[in-house]
Amino acid sequence: MVTMDPQIWLAAFFTIAATSYAFRDNAVFKFAEYTFIGVAAAHQIVMGVKNIRDYGWTKIMEGQIIYVVVFVLGIMLYARFHRDYYWMYRFPIAFLVGNGVGISIRAAIHSDFIVQVSETARTPLIAGDAMGTINAIITFVGAVTAIFHFIFTQEKLHVGAVGWIPKIGRWMMLLAFGASFGNTVMSRFGMYQGRVVFLLREWLQVI
Repeated sequence: MVTMDPQIWLAAFFTIAATSYAFRDNAVFKFAEYTFIGVAAAHQIVMGVKNIRDYGWTKIMEGQIIYVVVFVLGIMLYARFHRDYYWMYRFPIAFLVGNGVGISIRAAIHSDFIVQVSETARTPLIAGDAMGTINAIITFVGAVTAIFHFIFTQEKLHVGAVGWIPKIGRWMMLLAFGASFGNTVMSRFGMYQGRVVFLLREWLQVI
């Protein structure tokens, strides 16, 4: 028996509308797309106002005057819409870009380089079982050869008797990229599988 819950019917409609794009672009899909964009934009506006109130205005009312600087920078962003005061827009953008890049570089170097290298060096090549030993050797060889691939200041490392080392590193990276892409595709299929189960169980109630 099909449920009569309007929320489930609404979710089922948008699920089917979004899936209809797999056949061809149509008006139903566009309606679902525009609705999603509108709801997402409205949600961002509401959350933005809430964050300004909770993390900005409340702090100022508590006596933390330093948050006035944040408000001033935020107001200066709107100077981009004025021809004469457009130059003021560059200061908050420079602050945002610099802060974001600084945090991203620090996090990337720590998580993608330092931690990876330290964990690779810490992992014993001879594990308790055969599969663990094979995984440890592959990880070690992949890490070392990939690092050799990016040493461009020493041309002799890419030619001659040791030229096979960076080539193995390149193949290792291609395998890693392929595995990452495959994992992404599988996760997307898993998400859509959940929507199909929702349609059959919650909406149509046939399973």
